[in-house]
Amino acid sequence: MSLNSFPNPVNQTLYFNNDEHEVPFTYSIRGRRYEQKPFKERFKLKLSDKWIFEVKNTRSEHGRFIRHKRRNEMLPLREILSRVKQMSRLGRVRIPHKLGIYAAASYSRNHFLESDRGLRVTMDEDVRYFTFEGLTGTTLGVSNRAIVELKIPPGRTSSPLVRKIHVLLRKENAEQGISKKATIFNLIEDRARKSGEAYKEPHHNTEIKAKVALDAEDQDIFPRIRSDLSEGKIEGFRLSDSYPNVMETGKLYHYVQVPTHEYVRFETSGQSRSATIKENFQVVQDPYRLGNVIKRREVEEPIQPDMLKMPYKILTRRRKYFMIERNGGSREYAVMMDRSTHRGHELYQLEVEDVLNSPSQRTETRSINDVASMANYLIEEYSLEPTTLTKNQWLMSLPN
Repeated sequence: MSLNSFPNPVNQTLYFNNDEHEVPFTYSIRGRRYEQKPFKERFKLKLSDKWIFEVKNTRSEHGRFIRHKRRNEMLPLREILSRVKQMSRLGRVRIPHKLGIYAAASYSRNHFLESDRGLRVTMDEDVRYFTFEGLTGTTLGVSNRAIVELKIPPGRTSSPLVRKIHVLLRKENAEQGISKKATIFNLIEDRARKSGEAYKEPHHNTEIKAKVALDAEDQDIFPRIRSDLSEGKIEGFRLSDSYPNVMETGKLYHYVQVPTHEYVRFETSGQSRSATIKENFQVVQDPYRLGNVIKRREVEEPIQPDMLKMPYKILTRRRKYFMIERNGGSREYAVMMDRSTHRGHELYQLEVEDVLNSPSQRTETRSINDVASMANYLIEEYSLEPTTLTKNQWLMSLPN
């Protein structure tokens, strides 16, 4: 492969969204430019500066992801912001609130080419992340890893060169990772947890949740639920006083089938070296007879060396969530929207969740009733279908 050298090797990327996180999971709205140096720790953008403007969309078709990209060369930031603020819909998903600059990344990129229409490999180093107040950006975090991406033409995924690169990456202990945008969301959630602005799950061993099936086009139900809560339309519930904000995360999990448990899930990236064990899955009776309220045991244990040698499947999970509370009560529940993906397949679900630690029968019954009550509203109001399909069941049902 030949190394493509550029006079301006530093990629500066802006990401557009809003505090409600209304850009759908499958869309990425970005401004991009190439510079000599990365962003400073603190900087202010100029409205006259020109950027490449891109709107990227990914959709799943017959077990393959199809990516579509629209781009405009070198538009002033003023023009880009004007266009972004006018976006009231992306695909079939409505955007109720105005979009603006949300975050940024800068990185130094090496670009390798096989041929004009062949395999491309990029390697990004010195990756830095930033958040914004208006046009002023400040450092959010710095990565200590290089990010290698393979851009493989259709039909070339098993070519000798691709196999050779995979062998080389394994030899260097490379791990599959998440996108830069998902990393930014995770860093923002980490910072909010440390400052007490985001919910931190207490120590627990029991999970109560209701699951509802969702279509990709119905992602705008999520902000509508928040509006309904704000307007007092959902009897007995309101947005949490302590954690009212929407958080978004991106995680990459290894799902391992273990003879002694239903399944074991663990992350290999980041600081996490613990495994989540889920077992004793049962559908419990609920007052609305929804048949989708699940109770199961959930515990964390250190990863055992033999777990890493067992067959596994990788699931990438993007999640948006916010916290709600019972009127007049102290119980907090999470309302979550997930997009799970595996090799061209995707699954959308809404979940209402509570976590408990060795609960009494009374506490458990109250939790089941509350979770079911919220789920019943979603099903009735938005004509959705209850489901008990777990991510593990979905993942193991896929052909590859």
